[in-house]
Amino acid sequence: MELGRPARQGRVCLLWHRFGPYHHARLKAVQALRDCVGVEFSSVDPTYAWDKVAAKSGSKMVTLFSDSFSQDIPVRRIERRLGEVFAAIRPAAVVIPGWSDRVPLAALEWCVRQRVPAVLMSPSQRGDAPRVWYKEWPKRRIVSLFSAALVGGAPQKRYLTELGFPGERVFFGYNVVDNAHFSKGARKARNSGEALRMRLGLPKDYFLVSTRFVPKKNLERFLAAYAAYTRKVSGRPWSLILLGDGPLRPKLESMVDALGLRNFVGMPGFKQYNDLPVYYGLAKAMVLPSASEQWGLVVNEAMAAGLPVLVSGACGCAEDLVRDGVNGFLLDPLDTEQMAEALLRTSRAKKKLAHMGALGARIIGQWSPRTFAEGLSRALESALRAPSAGFGPLDRMILGVVQRQNLKGYRDQ
Repeated sequence: MELGRPARQGRVCLLWHRFGPYHHARLKAVQALRDCVGVEFSSVDPTYAWDKVAAKSGSKMVTLFSDSFSQDIPVRRIERRLGEVFAAIRPAAVVIPGWSDRVPLAALEWCVRQRVPAVLMSPSQRGDAPRVWYKEWPKRRIVSLFSAALVGGAPQKRYLTELGFPGERVFFGYNVVDNAHFSKGARKARNSGEALRMRLGLPKDYFLVSTRFVPKKNLERFLAAYAAYTRKVSGRPWSLILLGDGPLRPKLESMVDALGLRNFVGMPGFKQYNDLPVYYGLAKAMVLPSASEQWGLVVNEAMAAGLPVLVSGACGCAEDLVRDGVNGFLLDPLDTEQMAEALLRTSRAKKKLAHMGALGARIIGQWSPRTFAEGLSRALESALRAPSAGFGPLDRMILGVVQRQNLKGYRDQ
């Protein structure tokens, strides 16, 4: 991309922390509809170990900081770099992921000062964390500086409106994946089922959990529920494949041994994007038991792959994507017995699983990269019509405090 050229009227900047495979699909869909430049904060991310995705030929993308994590970079340097990039691109609007972290807040401040509309992308819902007034009040001030918003679904819209954001300027479609990647890959895996199972060491029947091994994912309680399921089921229980990695791995491995599950539980580690459809395609059902989850894109992936889904009611996607007893089952993440019963119901419903998966695939067909692009386009149109946000000394102070200290309770919440 030649940043020095004058921008055509209506050019948009779409910001993300890092353009992983999920974000490239969304960026491509937006660029098919309008003049859009993707701006990633950093080419590295300590949370997600995705392989770097090469930009497609002709794709308009800019990286602010190569080989440095943006959260480790001083605020003033971030502000200077953003100013350089925005001056070259000359955006008519800027799309910003979240209301916290240094780069999003620096971008928001630039937008308000330059009177350029800012669109918020938010996956947050009320249940993500305890809500207390002294954290919610500054958020109300921050979100009021945005001109429109794109959210995942109904719980995310409710939370934004609780923060005082106008509901008529909130649009849907943020949390999507490239459905075709998972549906085609899963279908191909099923066509080569036995050979793939042998090569990967996968059992014939298994529940799949694909997640980071961190406390909020509720894996310790879920392992206890799975152990209860193995005691309830008649005949051989379905196995459990825990896909992923993280700081809780040693503790989970110890639990597997203590519960006598070593012959039933596999932990093959973190898998890259292109490997995931195989694990979905060979599974019987997918489980996401999180105690807290803003959305849960693995549910989108599993539904696109044609799997029934067992999803915690705490997940932000549950209300919009899961029809209890239709395309899967809702879980109470705090109730071990209820989760065990849901596993039992699923394994007993063998003849219904394909139908449940097909219904789920139909539902998730309405949540695609195209959905993201169309929802964002509506948000941009709304933002360009909205009045410019005011920016007083109090707003400047709040942005500065949160930006420089990344106060606990703001990040991704």
